[in-house]
Amino acid sequence: MKINIKSAGAKVEINWDKVDADLYIIYLKVGDVFSEIARTYTDTFTTLSLLPFGDNEIFIRAFKNGSVVEESQVKKFNQAAIDVVALKATNNEDVQFLYSKYPNAQGYRLYRNDLKGFNGFRNYQTQSITVKATEKSDSYKIKPYRMENGERKILYSSAIFYNPSAGFRFATLYKSYTDNMFLSWIYDGYADGYCIYSDCNSQPVCEISDGKCHFATLKGYKTSIKFKVCAFVNSPEGRIIVDSTDYIKIQKRKYTHPEVSLIIPAYNAEDYIARSIDSALASNFDDLEIIIVNDGSKDKTQEIMDWYAKTYPNIKIAQKTNGGVADTRNFGINMAEGKYIAFLDNDDLIRPEMISSLYTSIIKNECRVAIAPLYRLVDSGYTVHCVLPFEEDKAVDIDDYLEIMYTPGYYNCAIWNKLYDAQMVKDHPLGLLKYEDVSWTPCIISWAEKFCFINKPFYEWDRKTRPETFGNVLAKMPEKELFEHRKQAMEFFINNGNPKRKKYLKIIAQRRLKRYSGQTKNNEAYLNMIKQISAMED
Repeated sequence: MKINIKSAGAKVEINWDKVDADLYIIYLKVGDVFSEIARTYTDTFTTLSLLPFGDNEIFIRAFKNGSVVEESQVKKFNQAAIDVVALKATNNEDVQFLYSKYPNAQGYRLYRNDLKGFNGFRNYQTQSITVKATEKSDSYKIKPYRMENGERKILYSSAIFYNPSAGFRFATLYKSYTDNMFLSWIYDGYADGYCIYSDCNSQPVCEISDGKCHFATLKGYKTSIKFKVCAFVNSPEGRIIVDSTDYIKIQKRKYTHPEVSLIIPAYNAEDYIARSIDSALASNFDDLEIIIVNDGSKDKTQEIMDWYAKTYPNIKIAQKTNGGVADTRNFGINMAEGKYIAFLDNDDLIRPEMISSLYTSIIKNECRVAIAPLYRLVDSGYTVHCVLPFEEDKAVDIDDYLEIMYTPGYYNCAIWNKLYDAQMVKDHPLGLLKYEDVSWTPCIISWAEKFCFINKPFYEWDRKTRPETFGNVLAKMPEKELFEHRKQAMEFFINNGNPKRKKYLKIIAQRRLKRYSGQTKNNEAYLNMIKQISAMED
């Protein structure tokens, strides 16, 4: 197995080649002995915390049915930062910090920001600091030192670190399809992973090796059992629990009326749609109407939808003949009773706070669109997309967004990382085109005067569960056919967007076409269309 190692601030991210295994154990050399520092069951990536400053060595063993099936070579790397981890204090007032070992240090000095700058506060000889509530500051540094000629010689300095955030803010447990339960949470601290315990077992019933994860599907448990989530970090001393929830039991929604409608188009999704619906049900926004439209599925998708509709009063379902995802979304738009509309694909996920966060901002700022970044999830983990260069949670002129749309770094035209004014969406539905996202996003955005931006990813665009997407299918089309579909998308938002912003829409189309032209040897058609758009009246 090949190992890749990357520094992520003071953390170390590793990933490795996937083999036929049911367990991977990562070993770190501590002194002269290799000891287990982390393990994963399906993921081929993880994060390591509190690694000693300087040279380190790791290797990975893959296990199948308890036996080693493959082993990597030892990988050497240099850790060039001091990591700090905050632990939740038992009294919720004091704060405890753990930090990396620095070679040959005789002690560690804590520096506090006392509004006059960082000043030395106290010396420690251990890898742990407890700061009393009366002594806390907003920010700190830790500096290892040696004594030379009776004076303290500083060897290094950590980056600035802060008091821990709220930790677990929210956790919920819901009945899922068949005999499953869905556990979801919001965690504001840092974690390398999570372990889940039941109230009748001292050992974890589930272990998650990804600190960005926010859910677990629990199979085969009685509905009377309670569960708690523990956040942990992988350290040279082993797994360290940094925070945990209380034990929680199955809950029921407090749904009263549809304030927001979440539309899920479904097609042959029996293998993954329950998970997507579960993530929507786990929302901390009570008045969420979930609309699922079956686009002529030929598998058990309808059976799953029927179960959810019978079980949860805020779920509405419909069935139609196959017409494609744009037609299916429009069908759901017509059913929507909420004042605002959001979209979720049947193989993706939303985080519990997505709807509430966007809703709070759109109401506060009196906008018609709220936007947030999104996660893209692949085998190597999460990456963040759609980060916009705007002040957070403020009303921003929509022209400012149109000016950067499809410029380098802002290509993504996702339909699902947004919350929209429902009437605006009903007045301007999707075009029945292959490139439905590309065609509709600039169009609908152009009809808003203001938008607001929350700089936190809530939507999970999952390319791990189902790597093959319709975008992949489009990319394999013959070049002439592909051009026609792209041309239709450009024409749609130019012709159906807000006439007041046609100038911007033309520029956006030209940018997109120029990018397409660079992806093909036969780019004459794209260049000609750019000229045609330029000649259009604004």
